[in-house]
Amino acid sequence: MGSKRMVRRVLNWLGYEMRRLNGSTAGSSPDIWTWLRVSGGIKTILDIGANNGELAEFLSTYFDAKQTIAIEPLPGCAAQIRQREKVIKNLTVFECAVSDREERAVLFENAYAPASSLLSVSKISIEEFPQTAGQQNEVEVTVCRLDDLIDLDTLEKEILIKIDVQGLEDKVIRGGEKTFRAAKFVLIEMSFVLMYDGQPLFEEAHDLLVNIGFRFSGIKNQVDSPTTGQPLFMHCLYVNKNGN
Repeated sequence: MGSKRMVRRVLNWLGYEMRRLNGSTAGSSPDIWTWLRVSGGIKTILDIGANNGELAEFLSTYFDAKQTIAIEPLPGCAAQIRQREKVIKNLTVFECAVSDREERAVLFENAYAPASSLLSVSKISIEEFPQTAGQQNEVEVTVCRLDDLIDLDTLEKEILIKIDVQGLEDKVIRGGEKTFRAAKFVLIEMSFVLMYDGQPLFEEAHDLLVNIGFRFSGIKNQVDSPTTGQPLFMHCLYVNKNGN
C-alpha cells in the first residue's frame, strides 16, 4: 500500500478526512503526531487491539520505532499484521485479547471488523453506525493479562501504548499496570456513551490512568453522532508524569 493511501486510511480510522486545500494537503500542519515525533523519542510501539495492522505500520514508520508489539485476537487480522513484518521493524504479534484475567472467552466478531469485541455492541452503536449491526460470529479466543504477556526488560524506552479495545479499557489497564507505568505515552479510545454493553465510560478509564501516574494531555480527535452531533467517543493522549 502506498504511503499516502495508508495515511488516508489511518486518518479515516481516527475520524479525519484528508482533503486538498489551495494546493496543499490538509493535516500537513503540526499536530499531536508531529509533537510526539519531535519531543517523544519513541522507540517502542505497543498496539493493543491492532486490527489489521495498518495503524501499527503507520506508527512504526512515522516514529521510526525500534520495535513494535501488536496484540490482536482475531486470527484473520493477526495474519494480516504478520504480513507487514517486512515494513515494521522487529515486529512481534500476540494473537490474543487483553483483559484483567487469563482465560478463554467468546469474542463477538462483527461484520465490521474494527467493532469486534469481547462485549456486544450496544443499541446506541447500531443506531449511530448501522455497519456494526452485521452478523456477529462467536469466536473463542485466548485472553491474557498485559503484565503477563509483556517482558519489560525486552522493550526499548520510550514506549507509546495505543489502546483500541472496544469497551475493555478498564480491564486492560488493571491487568497491565506495571506495563503502563513503564510507558511514556498512552493513546486510548474512550467513550462518553455506551457503545458496547457494560463498557466503562470516559471518567472511569481516565481515573485509572491518573491513579497510576498519567496526565490527560490532549485529544487526537472526537467522533460525534452523525445524526444529532452528540459526542460519542474520542482518542485521548496521556503523558506519564514521571517522564518514563
